[in-house]
Amino acid sequence: MLSLVQEPRAPAGTLADPERSVLAALDRGDPEEALAVLMRAYGTSLYRFCRELVADPDLADDVHQMTFVQAYEGLPRFARRSSIRTWLFSIARHRCLDALKMDRRRRRRFGRMEEVPDQPGPGKSSEERLADRSLAAALEVCLRKLAPRIREAVLLRFQQGLSYPEIARLSGESAPTLQARVARALPVLRRCIEEQGVTL
Repeated sequence: MLSLVQEPRAPAGTLADPERSVLAALDRGDPEEALAVLMRAYGTSLYRFCRELVADPDLADDVHQMTFVQAYEGLPRFARRSSIRTWLFSIARHRCLDALKMDRRRRRRFGRMEEVPDQPGPGKSSEERLADRSLAAALEVCLRKLAPRIREAVLLRFQQGLSYPEIARLSGESAPTLQARVARALPVLRRCIEEQGVTL
């Protein structure tokens, strides 16, 4: 879950090994293996990013799949100007923004679809699961109140653990602008969550 209290830290060994494996597979001319490594290494975090950004599980499934299809098609041309993770999340970001535009049009015509509630995490007490669920639900509501580009910056920073320079490469905006945007969003999110009766 996204933490609004502390800056994220990338888990040890999660970035370097997949990067090397993907690049080695590309050097061998094996895009299928490169894609398999990408899906194993980043599939879950990419889905979470898509799910939070588009705020619809069915739409997130579609975007998630489109992202990997586009990545597979683009792997032989990967220019190595950024990390493979940044490149993959850039594809996801663009597909999410496209999906949000199409979804807005659809909602104007057909109305909102019901959302499926998140499943509780294993190994936690009932009280912990209830507190997590309450915080997750409040956070989801509050994130949706943010403009898409603000929500995107917050999710990339805190959910995905990208640095501001990496987010800047994804979005084409300056790192200080993004940092200021996130800094302004955090107190808004905290207030919104507290207004829903959830204590951080």
